[in-house]
Amino acid sequence: MPLQLKYRPATFDQVIGNHETVDALKDVLSRPKKDRPKAYIFIGPSGCGKTTLARLTANALNSRHPDLKELNSADFRGIDSARDIIQQMRMRPMVSESKVWMMDECHKLTGDAQEALLKALEDAPDDCYFILATTDPEKLRPTFKRRCTPFEVKGLGPVTIRKYLSKVLRQESQDVPRSVLKTIARDSLGSLGVALMVVDKIMGLEPAQMASAAKKMIAQHNEVINLCRVLMSTKNWKDISIVLKGIDQDAEQVRRMVLGYFNNVLLNSGNMRAYDVLTAFRQPFYDIGKPGLTLACFEAINQG
Repeated sequence: MPLQLKYRPATFDQVIGNHETVDALKDVLSRPKKDRPKAYIFIGPSGCGKTTLARLTANALNSRHPDLKELNSADFRGIDSARDIIQQMRMRPMVSESKVWMMDECHKLTGDAQEALLKALEDAPDDCYFILATTDPEKLRPTFKRRCTPFEVKGLGPVTIRKYLSKVLRQESQDVPRSVLKTIARDSLGSLGVALMVVDKIMGLEPAQMASAAKKMIAQHNEVINLCRVLMSTKNWKDISIVLKGIDQDAEQVRRMVLGYFNNVLLNSGNMRAYDVLTAFRQPFYDIGKPGLTLACFEAINQG
């Protein structure tokens, strides 16, 4: 099992860093149902753990698939989508205690979409909640933000990441030089998930190869994750093509990373956009290379 999954927090007490935010969140969630906020918004940079905290919050609210739904800002159709949500809120949860709607990068909602969603936020019954995340809260309308209880999530410091990586390596009976761990911790830009992913893939290398492999892997990962996020959040081909032009690595390797990202999204949320991307990326790019990557991205946003 990949280290990212093996060491993913299963409880709030297992979360590394952001202790004040976690304590505040636990306090809010411990309130009686009638006193809990109906909308939560996690604010922070990419890779800082917003999605992890969102999923732990959904779990604390006793919601799971199919009552846990992941919204897509690119597919949110304003008043029509809001009406669908309001209609669903009138029905009892199917298998859980609560219904939860999650949305990452919610700042990409249009102004009209935010206004349409306000009604759902205002009228949410006791067993319905919204969990949102954003890297750019300034793009959200004040009326929208006021209806959400904010939680700031910060990236981890290099020392915290390095110490945690050392702990993981001891548990795994593996050894990576301290200098390499310091480089990984620094270049991961506060993301423990990225750091674990890199360590997982360099553990079997010779010590002399580890440092250069780690640097290359982090650079490639950040480019591909950016592609995955834009595929998830928009159908604007111009936005996607700009990201594609900046990717300069083996197309088949990119395909496998994209498949891994969207496989995780689909397993956790049943999101149809993830299904579309997985379908478009199912064929290898060995013979077609970069044009195959471009074609798969174009097909992914034009499915259905």
